[in-house]
Amino acid sequence: MLVLFFVLGAVIGSFLNVVALRWEKGSSLEGRSACPSCGKTLKWWELVPVFSFILLRGKCSQCKAPISWQYVIVEVWTGLVFASIFSAFKVFYYDLSAILIILLFLSVFSIYIVISVIDFRTTYIPDKLSYTAVLLTLVLRLFFAHGTLLDWLSGPILFSFFALIWVVSRGRAMGFGDAKLALSIGLLLGFSTGLSALVLSFWIGTIVTLILMAYQRLSKKTLSSEGKGLTMRSEVPFAPFLVLGAWIAFVLSLDLFHVLAA
Repeated sequence: MLVLFFVLGAVIGSFLNVVALRWEKGSSLEGRSACPSCGKTLKWWELVPVFSFILLRGKCSQCKAPISWQYVIVEVWTGLVFASIFSAFKVFYYDLSAILIILLFLSVFSIYIVISVIDFRTTYIPDKLSYTAVLLTLVLRLFFAHGTLLDWLSGPILFSFFALIWVVSRGRAMGFGDAKLALSIGLLLGFSTGLSALVLSFWIGTIVTLILMAYQRLSKKTLSSEGKGLTMRSEVPFAPFLVLGAWIAFVLSLDLFHVLAA
């Protein structure tokens, strides 16, 4: 079942790539996929998640232009998300309530992945995706995982934290889209896991930024989109770190504050 969920997730991840890229361009989801460099319509065997990338050696079969690593990364990541979410619940197929919960979680994290890709590429989080995620997490919290009052307040608390940073920094340190994303993450994970996801996302973001800064210094390449070099004050898309933190915290049932208190 884990293998099946990974394969399903990889297939969904391939579709999420299309959604993110076409959303960024404002184009319709209709029509077949094509090479972004030469416009060649891709055949079915060029669209198999992960394997097509390996088979084509990371290049278009016609123009030989390199295929972005984004495709295979999102496919593998989505596969791991699907498999780990199924594993986290450890349920049987005949448990209808559990199946609905899993479907809601998979739907929310699929939206999160699309948000991550769009934010990574544009530093912008579409409101429609954020509001859809909030709606789904509200449904989950209302009908399947009522939780405590703190679990209900987790969403508004995380939202207020990011919104305060946005107001104080006038949008320079954090975008308001991050606050909306944090709202749904808090509602989805509850208080202890939600706060753990928040802390973890800052840890991951700091570590990744430091690694990229070190690579930039050693390779003498400019990684910042502003052309001034990446620094701790550079604008960095934070949604991918938030989503990574939420995924890891959920799968591992993290309660960092209890651990730190102990």
